[in-house]
Amino acid sequence: MLTATFILLLMTTYVSAQKGFRVSPMYPNGGDTVTITYNPDSTILKGLAPVTGTIYLFTDFKWEADDLNMQMTDSGWAATYVLPSKASLLICNFSAAGKTDKGGKMTYAWMMTGNNHKIVPGGYPAWAFIRARSIHESVPDAVDSIAMIDDELALQWMMWEVRDHHESDRKIFYNANTFMKNHYGRRADSSMREQIKHITGLPDVTEEELIAVSRAYNDLLHSKASADSMNDIIIKKFPAGITARDKWIYRMFRESNVRDSLWEHFVQLFPLKKFSNVNTEIDQMYYQKVYRAVAYTPIIKRNDYSVMNKMIPDAPLISLTEFHRQVIMNPFEHNTVKADSILSYSQTIVDQLEKLSGEKRGAESQFLSPSAWKRYVLQYSSPAFFGHATLLHVTGDDKRALVYMEKARAYHDPGRVGAEFNGLYTTLLENNGKHAAAMQIVENSVRENKVTPEMIAMLKKEYVAKHKSEAGFDAYFNSMKDPEQLKAQQEHLKSDLIRQAVPSFKLEQMKGGYAELAKQKGKIVVLDFWATWCGPCKAALPGMQMAVDKYKNDDKVTFYFIATQETKPDYREQIKAFVKEKNYNINVLYDAPNKKSGHLDDTYSRYASLMHFSGIPQKMIIDGNGMVRWTSTGYFGSPSALADEISYVVELLKKEN
Repeated sequence: MLTATFILLLMTTYVSAQKGFRVSPMYPNGGDTVTITYNPDSTILKGLAPVTGTIYLFTDFKWEADDLNMQMTDSGWAATYVLPSKASLLICNFSAAGKTDKGGKMTYAWMMTGNNHKIVPGGYPAWAFIRARSIHESVPDAVDSIAMIDDELALQWMMWEVRDHHESDRKIFYNANTFMKNHYGRRADSSMREQIKHITGLPDVTEEELIAVSRAYNDLLHSKASADSMNDIIIKKFPAGITARDKWIYRMFRESNVRDSLWEHFVQLFPLKKFSNVNTEIDQMYYQKVYRAVAYTPIIKRNDYSVMNKMIPDAPLISLTEFHRQVIMNPFEHNTVKADSILSYSQTIVDQLEKLSGEKRGAESQFLSPSAWKRYVLQYSSPAFFGHATLLHVTGDDKRALVYMEKARAYHDPGRVGAEFNGLYTTLLENNGKHAAAMQIVENSVRENKVTPEMIAMLKKEYVAKHKSEAGFDAYFNSMKDPEQLKAQQEHLKSDLIRQAVPSFKLEQMKGGYAELAKQKGKIVVLDFWATWCGPCKAALPGMQMAVDKYKNDDKVTFYFIATQETKPDYREQIKAFVKEKNYNINVLYDAPNKKSGHLDDTYSRYASLMHFSGIPQKMIIDGNGMVRWTSTGYFGSPSALADEISYVVELLKKEN
């Protein structure tokens, strides 16, 4: 009687407090078709459309997520949905125009009931789990912080579950004891041990239940020895199970010398598809490292890319994107492979990424609806699409390259779009006969100060065609930039100015002869420490070339590009070939051998030690008195912004002189 009264009170409270949310029938059961209605008029989504919905379900004591097909009706937005047969609770979120309504304190949750209006097994704990602060990271992020509860209240819902459904105790063991331990401390230990004794003695105990016991020993009772003993029991009882698989994964991680042979046995014992949704600590920490290492070994040792055909189909999302970054784009960008030799493998990876976006797989997919999973995968895949577009462009297929560039752009983080991205997109639009669209990208990129020299050339060509002269172009170009952004950049540069004496150097020049810093007194000297093996260093050179070109007729400004930390015997020939290929007009100096280490980094190491920096590319500007006034480590993706930085600091120092 108490339960029925409680349910009636609960449902009445929901209807009263959440007038904009309704589930019908009011007392749904698993397997029913329900209608979910949402009226946003009194919510943060008022006036916004279209409204989309996500439904989270606690089904057979596990969380899952799905999309709601919301349709506009006279009373708001509505969707019909067929509940899973073992569903015990549903909770909805609604979104529009980038905002999400989770229902505030009351939430948009609804418990399932049987034909007797009794809460079905799992309903009470689900209502606690979804709101409990202490386990929030292990459940869907489906409620607002104002709806969350502490462990004491969560325990009350555990008690009601065990009271009405005693058989649920084995299913809620770990979370229930987490609440107990957090609330009662060591006083909860004896009860926990009794429950462990009960669960381990069950004739039909599952591996999942024993894993929960092992976790309780380790995390709650802080007994690693007991946890290890339990893991041994689990492996003996379930030799082809999750815990046995974890042991193999960790062994392969540690024993790299026999990893390849172990992997062949591993995939036979633990089929990859069967365990694709496993979510253990060992799996999260080591599995993908092992997976990628198995793929990388034949590529690194024998340049054998055929392993990709075997590894790609079952690769987790992050491994797929890392495959594209590490074994496709990195070698291509370092000129160790040709685009046409790896294009087919790149195609296989991007095809698999698109396929994966339509099939939820992996622990990270559990709490995402199909549409959210698709967005998640394609956002992660955007760099791979960009890379694939680059390879297609290099191999002459600009039509298909533009298709992948559009995919990359659709899911690329706008805040991380750099000049290189804008440059390729502009080129592909132009080469596909979309000149107006290309120029729009150029103009937008100039405003953000994220343009390449080629984009500036396009803009200048357009300007000359209109004005019949180059006169005034520089002023026009600078006027297009966001003044607030420029001002902020300049204030930041001004605040970064320093005054540090540095020793002189005398280094051999690629063009012949020597360059000596001490002989440049009275001049502003711009240094760029770089290397042929350094991707960011080479990516920054177009911007540095823009700065060189600006001051090419100024005899008071000198640029030195110091090639440092080179390791290959023929590094000088490689530098010359690279500079010639890119048509750079830069004065390259060769860093001298370090007397202590023998490495080719004498000047760099002395400056790094004195100035307390590390890494390249490293930019430095020295004033006419031989004092370092500005330094910058790294490259942030925009040739035009880099050229502006160099130019602004140089002009500041000129004014001082």
